[in-house]
Amino acid sequence: MTLLSIIPDLLTETSGSTAALIARVVSGAVILPYGLQKLGFAGGVGIQATLQDFKRRKLPVLIAWLVILSQSLGSIALITGFLSRIAAAGAIIIFWGAIVVHSPEGWTMNWYNRKKGEGVEYFVLLLALLLIALLDGGGRWSIDQLLTAAK
Repeated sequence: MTLLSIIPDLLTETSGSTAALIARVVSGAVILPYGLQKLGFAGGVGIQATLQDFKRRKLPVLIAWLVILSQSLGSIALITGFLSRIAAAGAIIIFWGAIVVHSPEGWTMNWYNRKKGEGVEYFVLLLALLLIALLDGGGRWSIDQLLTAAK
């Protein structure tokens, strides 16, 4: 039994499209700084402060850890195209939650500091990219494509 034999085809199968490549790399690159900040890099507050923030918002610690892992490791998985569908699914859940949280602020971002927070337009665009990765897989130049070809 090899590692390739235990990864289901559905998780690594990809069309090899350029659109999927662009969608996964761009979404991974957009999400990565958020993950790094939660780990204490890129001017971020770090894991303990992130966990405290989730606790203050009355969200379970398990959810906090899933967000930290998805935004840090999941974004790297998207960039490299490794188990792209799983990484995209995790990020979709997170950013769907962001839409729910930010929906009271409307559609547009807070360009002129006239609202308490940001609107949802950014998250909708990110979700569109993540949906491409979820539906089409890793695409061209992905580890998923290499794994699929090796089977």
